[in-house]
Amino acid sequence: MTGSRLLSLVWQSINRNRRDFIFSSVGIVIGIATLIFFTALGAGIKETVLEKIFVVRQLEIEQKSYEFGGVRTSSSLFGRKNLDDKVVERLSKLDGVKSVYPKMKFAFPAGFYGGKQILGQDVRGELIADGIPTELVEGDLADDMPVNFVDYGAELSCKEDADCPAGHACGEGVCAGVACTPRTEATDCAAPSYCLPDKEVCGMPIPALANPALLEIYNGSLHTALGGASGVVSELPQLGKTAFIGLEAKAVLGRSFFVGAASKGDAVTRRIRLVGFSDKAINLGVTVPIGYVSRFNKQFNPKLAGEDDEYHSIVVETSSNDAIAGVAQAVTEDMGFALSDKYENAERASLLILLIQLVFNLISVIILAVAAVNIMHTFLMIILERRKELGLMRALGATRSEIRALVLTEATALGTFGGTFGVLLGVLATLSVDAVFNSQVQDFPFKPESLFVFSPWMFAVSIGAALLFCWIGALLPSIRASRIDPAAALTGR
Repeated sequence: MTGSRLLSLVWQSINRNRRDFIFSSVGIVIGIATLIFFTALGAGIKETVLEKIFVVRQLEIEQKSYEFGGVRTSSSLFGRKNLDDKVVERLSKLDGVKSVYPKMKFAFPAGFYGGKQILGQDVRGELIADGIPTELVEGDLADDMPVNFVDYGAELSCKEDADCPAGHACGEGVCAGVACTPRTEATDCAAPSYCLPDKEVCGMPIPALANPALLEIYNGSLHTALGGASGVVSELPQLGKTAFIGLEAKAVLGRSFFVGAASKGDAVTRRIRLVGFSDKAINLGVTVPIGYVSRFNKQFNPKLAGEDDEYHSIVVETSSNDAIAGVAQAVTEDMGFALSDKYENAERASLLILLIQLVFNLISVIILAVAAVNIMHTFLMIILERRKELGLMRALGATRSEIRALVLTEATALGTFGGTFGVLLGVLATLSVDAVFNSQVQDFPFKPESLFVFSPWMFAVSIGAALLFCWIGALLPSIRASRIDPAAALTGR
C-alpha cells in the first residue's frame, strides 16, 4: 500500500467518523492544554523565585557561627577561619565555579541625609553599605555616565589631564584633586566633582549601586503605603530605574544618627551617588567599590587599622545549576565555611516548586490517560463497524502490518489535531490569566509581567505527549483489526 493510498484511506475514515473522532479528541485537547498551562506556570514561578528572589547559582559563603549562652559568635574554641584573599583564590579554583567576588561591609557607624530631588524634602537614616570589586559589574552598567562605578579614591594613573575624572589634574602620572575651598566650590571643582571640606581638594562622589529588589519594594509596597500619607509624598508616582540614577545624598561617615560617633577618627561627610542597579548589590542598602569600604573601615574602626583586608562574605557564582551541590559540599565540608540562609531558602523553594509542578503534571497525565482509554474505546467501535471493510481489504491483499499502519495513522492524525488545538487552548488560557492578573492584582515586590514562561521544548513535548497517548489508545484496536479473518468478516460470521 502506497503512502498516498494510505493517507487517502485515513482521510475517508476520519471524514466518515468525524463525530467520533471529535469527541475522542476532546480529552486530548484538555489534557494537552492542562499540561502546557501548568508547565509554563511552573517555569514562570521558577524564574521569578529562583532567578530574582533567590539567585540559586550564587552561593554566599560566610564564617561559621556558634551560639554560647544565647550569644552568637564566629569564634570557636579552636579560633576562626578568616575570609581573605587566600580563600578567594582557593574558591576560584574549585570545579564548577564561574566567578568569585568578595564582599566587605561598613564596620563603623554611618548615616545619610538626602532625597529632596524625589521626595521634596530630605530624609535621614542609617547608611547600610557593603563593597564589591568594580570589575564584577563592568558588563552590567553603562560606562559613559558622569560618575561610573569606579574607585575614585584609589590611585588613578594618567598621562594627561583628560585621563582624570572631573576636578582632578594629572601630576607625575597620578590623578590628584584640584585645590579648592568649600565656599568657592562651584568655580573650583568641575561638576560632578565637589570640594571635600576636610581635605580642601576636589573629589568625586562615591559611586553606589542598588539592588533591583529595592525598586520592586518601593513600587510594590512602599508606594502603596505612602499613598495614605499627607503632603507631597502621597503624590509620588511609581518610578523606573532611570528616575533614581544620578540621585545624590550626603553620607556622614564615622557618625550615626542613632548609634553616635565611631570609636576612632572624626566624622567626615561625603557625597554618594547612585549610578545603577545590579543584582550583585546588597539587598537592603547600597553597594560601593570595595576599596572605599576597606579604607573607611581602617579609618574609623581601630580593630581593622593596619590589618590585611578581611571579608565579611564571599559570593561564588557557579557555571550551572548542576555544579551547585558539588561547590556547596566543597565549601562546607572541605573548607569548613558556612553558607548563608539564602541558600537553604532557595533549596526549599526549589523543592516546593518541583513538587507543585509534579502534582499539576500528574493531573495532566491522568487526563491524557483517561483520553487514551476513550480513544481505545472509540477505535474498537469504529473497527467493529468497519469489520467488513477491513475484511475486504485483507481479502484483496492488504497485509496485517498495513492494517495496523492504517489504524495507527488515524491515531496520529487524531493526536496531531488534538495536540495542536490543546497547545492553542493552553496558550489562550495563559494569556487570559495574565490579563486578569495584571489588571486585577495590585503591584507587589517582584511582581512579574507574566506568570508564564514558554520554551520551544514545551510545545514539542506537548505534541509528542498527544501522539504517544493516541498511539497507546489505538495500539490494541490496531492489533485486533489486523487479526480479522477475511472470510468470517465477509460472510458475517
